[in-house]
Amino acid sequence: MTTCVLLAAYNGEKHLQEQLDSLRNQTDPDFSVLIQDDGSTDGTLSLLENACREDSRFRMAGESGRGLGPAGNFLSLIRQSDADRVLLCDQDDLWEPEKIARLKQEMNRAESAWGASCPLLVHSDCLLMDESGAPLPETFFRHQGWDPAAVTLPRLLVQNNVTGCTLVMNRPLASLIAAHGKAKDLFMHDWFIALTAASFGHVVFLDEPLTRYRQHGENAVGASKKGLLARGFAALRQGDKARRRILLTYTHTLVFRKLYEGELPEEADRITSAYLATRRMPKLRRVREVRRLGCTMQSPVTRMGQIIFG
Repeated sequence: MTTCVLLAAYNGEKHLQEQLDSLRNQTDPDFSVLIQDDGSTDGTLSLLENACREDSRFRMAGESGRGLGPAGNFLSLIRQSDADRVLLCDQDDLWEPEKIARLKQEMNRAESAWGASCPLLVHSDCLLMDESGAPLPETFFRHQGWDPAAVTLPRLLVQNNVTGCTLVMNRPLASLIAAHGKAKDLFMHDWFIALTAASFGHVVFLDEPLTRYRQHGENAVGASKKGLLARGFAALRQGDKARRRILLTYTHTLVFRKLYEGELPEEADRITSAYLATRRMPKLRRVREVRRLGCTMQSPVTRMGQIIFG
């Protein structure tokens, strides 16, 4: 089994060296790192090239400097890798020393349960830290109010809890993503990956914080700054924003079906089609049907918002 970490970088000079060091300090030495810079104008590229000279496990990918954006850069890297285990790596986080080993261990267990030909995704929790690296008091899942049991397609259609920097894919899942992912159509690549795994195979959550997820002004997507209860009260005051967030779930489901047109497994096709049909229903019927399908958000606050504004 081969393992490849895909590191997408862009103007990350400030925190990049710490991340590179955390990769070198992994307890499992059996992996490679494929790196792609997206056209940085700071010292990022120099740091990456130094890493490749100093450690033979690190190498530069072939589509650097193209301005692909976060999703496009990761999709490009996925297409350039043929590893059996694929992990995604942001430039500004820190990985716990046992991260690769633990994710590979859980993936091996998942393949023992469902078979190596089944598309599988394993993801874990994070420890939040501020820009300076100081730890914040909650894990990402606890802060966001996410449900660790939300690993099925109906739950993930309406609220994603898979963060790209925490996941490992097996080869069957990575091949599906490489063949069907189109950055211009995606809200974020990790949501698309999660829906693909839940549709064609399985998603497994490992309840361990294996990544230190840095929060700062340049996060493409990060933790909400307010607590869960405060976010709930804010949502009640900002109905239009909540409605747009729910509308996004319908738009994203429609795009997902388009990208896999004619290829979704029967059950995934049924669920996604049924969820889209709820959009045209009267309010009370829509609420009942969404609940019947199991397309419920992950915390009491977000489920209440889903009922009020959905």
